[in-house]
Amino acid sequence: MRPVVTIALSILVLGGISWAVIAELETQPTASDEPPAIVLMAPDGFNVKSIGEATLEAAATALRASSDSRAGVEYIADGDRIIFLADRDGQRVVEMRASRSGTIVERVWPEEVGRRLDWAIEHGNLDAPGLPPATGKNLYH
Repeated sequence: MRPVVTIALSILVLGGISWAVIAELETQPTASDEPPAIVLMAPDGFNVKSIGEATLEAAATALRASSDSRAGVEYIADGDRIIFLADRDGQRVVEMRASRSGTIVERVWPEEVGRRLDWAIEHGNLDAPGLPPATGKNLYH
């Protein structure tokens, strides 16, 4: 009789532990369709316009058309929120991208802003031949 009681008690204890673990897992936050709560803002001094859903080519076209020395566009591409900046005085193009997963990445392309924007309009990227490549870093959230 004693082994039956031991087995029954063991099953009861293991069942209670399993129930507690499952209940805890069910209360953990899960990924949602909502973008993460990230504060992504252009640096001071940039005139930034929102253009909604867009491509890099459309954003580059908008920046190329701007006469501001420090212009920017904010847009959405593939669910990511992007702030795209042209700093003509500082001779650099900056992309700050907040992905749906919560990662914020900043990439900076130095030199010849106009040439890079023209290249992006034609080719869909900022890596114009003969110019230095972009540098990037995570900005965290």
